[in-house]
Amino acid sequence: MDTLHLRRKDTTRGPPLRVLSLDGGGVRGYSMLILLQELMHRTYVECEGKAPSRNQIPKPCDHFDLIAGTGTGGLIALMLGRLRLDLETCKDVYVRMTRRVFETDKTIAGIPYRSTLFKASKLEEAIRQCVWEHTVAADEGNDGSPMPAKPISLHGPVPRPQSSHTLQRRTSRSSNPIGASPVRSPVSSRGSLGTYGPSWGNADAMLYDKRENRTKTAVVAVYKGTPMNGTPTLLRSYDSRKEPPPEFNCTIWQAGRATCATGLAFKPILVGQHVFIDEGAGKYNPAPMILDEAAVNEWPGREVGLFVSVGTGKRPPGTSHIQHEWWEDVFAESLGNFAEARRRLIAKIEGCEKTHQYMVKEHLRKRNVPLENYVRLNVEVGVGEFGMNEWNRLAEISTSTRNYLSRSDVQKMNQDVAAKLAKIHFIHRRGRIPTAVPPTGSTYPDIPLLTANDPAPLFTAIRY
Repeated sequence: MDTLHLRRKDTTRGPPLRVLSLDGGGVRGYSMLILLQELMHRTYVECEGKAPSRNQIPKPCDHFDLIAGTGTGGLIALMLGRLRLDLETCKDVYVRMTRRVFETDKTIAGIPYRSTLFKASKLEEAIRQCVWEHTVAADEGNDGSPMPAKPISLHGPVPRPQSSHTLQRRTSRSSNPIGASPVRSPVSSRGSLGTYGPSWGNADAMLYDKRENRTKTAVVAVYKGTPMNGTPTLLRSYDSRKEPPPEFNCTIWQAGRATCATGLAFKPILVGQHVFIDEGAGKYNPAPMILDEAAVNEWPGREVGLFVSVGTGKRPPGTSHIQHEWWEDVFAESLGNFAEARRRLIAKIEGCEKTHQYMVKEHLRKRNVPLENYVRLNVEVGVGEFGMNEWNRLAEISTSTRNYLSRSDVQKMNQDVAAKLAKIHFIHRRGRIPTAVPPTGSTYPDIPLLTANDPAPLFTAIRY
């Protein structure tokens, strides 16, 4: 076979790559959205030399070639990358989603009474609601556009897509002896509003995005039975050079459920003929895997111009201890497995910074990425102490994140990252290379692409 036909046109040639990797960490993922909004704000200032209006803050999908994450970071990756949401919209959706999922944990007086803490059906409803509101059934290219009518309440049922009866037949509960959560229709057990009109989206929209210049999106998922230190898989919105997808017809909401399927939090999910559940093998900082996806699998030979890794918060030095719950002693025998799963989960969150150190000391050099092209954003004060399901502390998470952003060293780091993003953005524009699917919002609405005959723009705000 001619090896020339094995390489796509976007592999080895082109502007430097921009990669965004998002950690897992429950409700604390809200901190990542604030960090990214600050970064996108500064990027606009670097590009335009002025402050953006509220609807001009760029979307991450217009400034990153690959957006990927795990757990709640995977959910955010789907919203920012596959659905092309702006950050303010994503923050609003995330608040409603976390409230819906985490407000009804399965505990009494803090004591868990089921094998998982949260209802998977609530998460499925919330993700499908988001997908339904931010896709357009008649034109998948309009992802991220504001809907013309008022969305239904997150506490109401999600309308039933026309194709969901077919999906239900493919994976019925009667053929599912493993206890995994199959494809469900309708989402809400309380009923359905029926088939919706053409102005609304498709709650069962595919994860795969066939648009040639779309922002690539991936989420980390773990097959059931994967051993400790085993290799997770990626559910992608694009065709991979490395491997075929586990399920060609994976939907966006299934990918979101799969990346959040953790032994302590949610039950397994069945996608096609594959069961996904992280029983301890996965990590909450997927940066090494995402860097390999970009530099080895998708764009071998391309320079990685910027790799941004965003965390959900860490504890201050000297406080990295796992709190011992009172019920672990009282109900040690009956809840032993649950307590062990909880300790593993907390250890994974604590291990995010160890993964960061591995990136700095070894993995970047292995992939020929200069250290100055890698940045780690992770709030230290306050956020690291919050539980994964404490959705009622979002205001505290926001305040702690703002305090982190006010530090002079963080401001300088953000300024440098924004300058790199702006520089690569101009390379795309001068070469007539679309940065992504043409924006559906108001990002750079009045800026034409430069041609080869145009003089180089003078933007004094950029520091090379």
